[in-house]
Amino acid sequence: MLKKKFLIIGMLASSFTAFAHFQMIYTENSNITGKSSVPFELFFSHPADGMEGHSMDIGKDHSGKIQPVVDFFSVHNGAKTDLVKSLIPSKFGADKKVAAYKFTLDRNSGLKGGGDWGLVFVPAPYYESAEDIYIQQITKVFVNKDEIPTDWSSRIANGYPEILPLSNPITWKNQIFRAQVVDAEGKAVPNAEIEVEYLNADIKNSSFTGENKEEKAATVIYADANGYFSFVPIHKGYWGFAALGAGGELQHNGKELSQDAVLWIEAK
Repeated sequence: MLKKKFLIIGMLASSFTAFAHFQMIYTENSNITGKSSVPFELFFSHPADGMEGHSMDIGKDHSGKIQPVVDFFSVHNGAKTDLVKSLIPSKFGADKKVAAYKFTLDRNSGLKGGGDWGLVFVPAPYYESAEDIYIQQITKVFVNKDEIPTDWSSRIANGYPEILPLSNPITWKNQIFRAQVVDAEGKAVPNAEIEVEYLNADIKNSSFTGENKEEKAATVIYADANGYFSFVPIHKGYWGFAALGAGGELQHNGKELSQDAVLWIEAK
């Protein structure tokens, strides 16, 4: 399909049904004011499909083996904290359970004071047999305590491709959200293709639950020549942005590697 290289603001394509792979770092509410312990679920899924979708094993290679996590860390007040050892292997899904992780942000893992905590997860590349490629999604989400802005506008995933927010990623329904896609060196990725998905079901007991929330839950947009894009979240809840191949032309185990930059925001 011919790529239209222009900026699309807040448009949801109702005909778009090829919902994509998305790595998630999920907690129920990105506002953690008053909390001393915040649980997270890390899973790899098709969130726009909600109850009708399926999930994949994080880090599964072409032989079916689960490879260890490459990196997981937080950034708070500019300080980086390694959290790989804080990850707890788990399972996600109702019928078909897949390899996932759990994590708790608390005092032991750096929950002190107020401000933003940016969490960055780097899984081992996942082998997608349908396309005969590997996918590695460098995934970022922010939580905030006491409404003190500290880190959300900073580059926190140095050495990896990243989506840099230009407006607060804890935002409001129908408010424009702006960001820029950069590569591993922090340089703009021109005309980046960005898949956008809405988390279309509730999560309880490590699986999707209830009914799908919305019909219009996914689209594709493109950044401009300087990597900038804008989007208006039309539903309350979490929205994911995946800048496909933002890491450049890469290979893993002799196959193409799509290294994507992923950012999750919450619309209140």
